[in-house]
Amino acid sequence: MGMTSRERVLMALAHEETDRVPIDLGSSRSTGINANAYNRLKEYMGITTDTILFDVKQLLALPDHDLLRRLGGDVVILPRLVPSIGIRIDEYKPGKLPLGGGDCMVAKAFEPLELPDGSLAVLNKEGTVIAKRPAKGLYFDDVYHPLEDCEDEAEIDAMDLPGITDEEMAYQRKQAKELYENTEFAISGATSFSLFEKGWKDWGYENFLVNLYTEPELTEYYLDKLTDAYIVMMERYLDAVGDYVQIVQSNDDFGSQNGMLISPELYRKYFKPRHAKINAAIKKKNKNVHISLHSCGSIYPIMGDIIESGFDILNPVQKECANMDPVQIKKEFGDKLTIWGGACSTQTTMTHGTVDDIIKEAQDMIKVYAPGGGFVFGAIHNIQADIVPEKITALFETALKYGKPEFFRN
Repeated sequence: MGMTSRERVLMALAHEETDRVPIDLGSSRSTGINANAYNRLKEYMGITTDTILFDVKQLLALPDHDLLRRLGGDVVILPRLVPSIGIRIDEYKPGKLPLGGGDCMVAKAFEPLELPDGSLAVLNKEGTVIAKRPAKGLYFDDVYHPLEDCEDEAEIDAMDLPGITDEEMAYQRKQAKELYENTEFAISGATSFSLFEKGWKDWGYENFLVNLYTEPELTEYYLDKLTDAYIVMMERYLDAVGDYVQIVQSNDDFGSQNGMLISPELYRKYFKPRHAKINAAIKKKNKNVHISLHSCGSIYPIMGDIIESGFDILNPVQKECANMDPVQIKKEFGDKLTIWGGACSTQTTMTHGTVDDIIKEAQDMIKVYAPGGGFVFGAIHNIQADIVPEKITALFETALKYGKPEFFRN
């Protein structure tokens, strides 16, 4: 009897080589596929199930299990009840994708307001516009920052903190149990706790970066409130799904194309100790769960700190960014940190390259990352709307064909 997907992923996370590299498409909101591209891929592969648009902000499809199995996928996402911009996904209705992307099933709670310029707006329960999608756009942008004018701790005390309700705990437990008992996939919980990214969403990008320098006490008060809330949230989350999920996710983008968004010193002052506190609470609650950090961009200077703060997985290694050399990163950190994604660039190769370019890059990255385990194969970020099916299938066929020890050991 062959190895199951769940066993394959767990072996890789234990830094052991498997029968082939584990493969991911869509186990997180940064390893997924745009629904427009997904509709074309489904047609190309002869898949006739509905397209489930579970993340309207990024226009991400929830991959069909049969499609995943055919591509070699080993991991599935366990989405939150409200993945993004306040929209529940427990009920769906027929919908249309933008820019002629075709039919989909979209959350019943998605009732955007069309503005005079043709853009769409999502409102919160108070009627404030929190996100907008341009008339000819694919994605919603956050436009509301509740702490934009915050000057004291009282306003922070009054804000809504991250959490998980009893209702969502029941919803998550049911979804996770069904995935665990009815499939052999590994399950990745899209908990998505963040401190830096949450900070600039709450305060506004410029405000938050300035506050790191000019308002250290207020900033630390805010981050401590967040940290304590995330610990409670994660403990409750693991009470609900800890028997079923193998991975929990954190999203905190610290890198740009050419360097870090903040200095390593600021990361170590504000974020590393609080990440460590949250991660320690997660491990105390469930020592077997693996904690993933998604951070795009150039973050080489803090990779050792990421490991020290308790993260087991880094998604991705964005190799086209400054100082993100795959060979060096695997050599320095590959025995302590699982590289998740990194097999092919969606920014360059998959968008602008040929099928042969994609195959070559994926082969090269397998040879770098796969020896010794600690690698899950996938694109560097979400597969974008205009990437054709031939390129997508070529990527995953390369993993199935060449992701075996007899290939990457030669």
